Amino acid sequence: MAIRHRTTKNTLDVGTADEWNQDHLIHFGAFIDHVDVFLNTNNLNEWDVVQNTSTTNPTISISGGFVMVRLTGDGGAGNFGTIRHKILNVAGDITNHNAQPNLHMALEFPNPTADNATHEMGLMANAGLPFAANQDGAFFRIDNQVLYAVSSDGAGETATPIGSPDQFLILRVIHTATSDLFFIGPSVEPDIIHETNVSSSDLTIKFSCADRAGGNNFLNCQAVSLTCLRQQS
Repeated sequence: MAIRHRTTKNTLDVGTADEWNQDHLIHFGAFIDHVDVFLNTNNLNEWDVVQNTSTTNPTISISGGFVMVRLTGDGGAGNFGTIRHKILNVAGDITNHNAQPNLHMALEFPNPTADNATHEMGLMANAGLPFAANQDGAFFRIDNQVLYAVSSDGAGETATPIGSPDQFLILRVIHTATSDLFFIGPSVEPDIIHETNVSSSDLTIKFSCADRAGGNNFLNCQAVSLTCLRQQS
């Protein structure tokens, strides 16, 4: 999606002031973009917190000069902080493989504990509970301080270990009918490709972190961007 002038010029073509001053047009192209940078409480209103069992609610916070949504796993082992995207002001799935969603996430993981799955982030079925087995989706997981790329069709999953996660990461996943592509950092080519256990379900964006025996965990998200194909005849 882009904003363009009504008149299109090639390089070195001469234009007029009237052409330049015309109103702009939204050019959707083949894709629709949705971006959330978590700058105020209105942003958090787009996210559902009903599944949150932590004694600390998700908040919009500023830390070290950087604004983010902060999730906290708190309240005893097994509790989790979690948010999932809304549709029509209620929790719901917002995309599936037909739209070929391309999800970017700017995340921080402060000192994950070294016991069990502590973080999940990506495209997941709205109704699935955080950290449940075989959740429909294409997402990243941190388990015992190892980052995994995960594809699950609800019956089984394909999980590929990537390595110890950096504290700050840009993660991206592209979900299609036949494969899930996972990108770590600024990679142009996918770092991981899964072609098994690829979900065909409707999915939403979900972030979660858990309180484990080793202590609380935190997940900070500065921004998330979802690009999907535009429906066309």
